[in-house]
Amino acid sequence: MFADDKSVEAPEKTGKEARVDTVKSKEAKKGLSIRKPQNMAVFVILCLLVLQVLMSGYQTFLSIQDQVQQARLISSVQKYTATSDEVISQLLTDYKSEVYNNANVNSTAKQEVMGTEYNFMALMLVAKQNSRIMELLSQLK
Repeated sequence: MFADDKSVEAPEKTGKEARVDTVKSKEAKKGLSIRKPQNMAVFVILCLLVLQVLMSGYQTFLSIQDQVQQARLISSVQKYTATSDEVISQLLTDYKSEVYNNANVNSTAKQEVMGTEYNFMALMLVAKQNSRIMELLSQLK
């Protein structure tokens, strides 16, 4: 009577066509309802695994970067201590030549004063060396 959506019906299929459509629609519904959650679970697991691999790689990168930085600091400390050792050896050599091989130093009092001055310089050098080493080592994690 009226031409609205509710009153218009699709033509009915007969026999074989109706059975084929029913079987196809049931198979399609079963396939979608079973496979979709499995596919989603596999996708989520794969995403989590990829995320885990990326995080592990990032942690490895940070670890290697820290090791390189620590190696540089240790190398710097070793160079500094080697230089300080050379300076201390030179200071001792200068002390011996100034105090014992100098013609102007003719009394024990002058030798003692010069010895005290060199001791003071050596102690200052060691104090500077220790503070520098502590500063460099404090940068290590």
